[in-house]
Amino acid sequence: MTVNRYRSCCMEIQQCVPQGSVVKPLLSLLYINDLPVNIHDANLVMFADDINVLISDTDERLLQTKIDRVVAGKETWFNRNDFLINAGKTAVMLCNSRQTDVLVKRLVTFNNMNLDCTAEIKILGIQITATLKWHCHVQFLAGKLCKVAFVIKSLKEVLSPNLI
Repeated sequence: MTVNRYRSCCMEIQQCVPQGSVVKPLLSLLYINDLPVNIHDANLVMFADDINVLISDTDERLLQTKIDRVVAGKETWFNRNDFLINAGKTAVMLCNSRQTDVLVKRLVTFNNMNLDCTAEIKILGIQITATLKWHCHVQFLAGKLCKVAFVIKSLKEVLSPNLI
């Protein structure tokens, strides 16, 4: 690269893309495009470098077997491709649409790290709860809308109606 007649030396990048790089999402997609082919017993929802694994079953023992198999498959794929998991951004959530059933928190371990089990999670801007109810997301949106309404009300006295 040359900037103002100064040329940087060429270096081979072994791994990694700098944080915030504009090519990171594209490179991530190219790099992980074979992940869904290698993970069985689960549906993968991928957006840029965000991966959500959906596993379902009506039988608890079969569900645990599927979880163990999917985690083992992901461990193998991630290790083989030199990918690292950010444990701080990784969580497990067990969902159930029936309120009468008690959800048993399961211990899920990935590369010898225990993953946190949570009752709600944010996926692509949508708050999802373990009971699959909308109240958490509605409260989140209401809070955001209150802030926007306050700003508009405050600007109403300063700006003309055409600018608001």
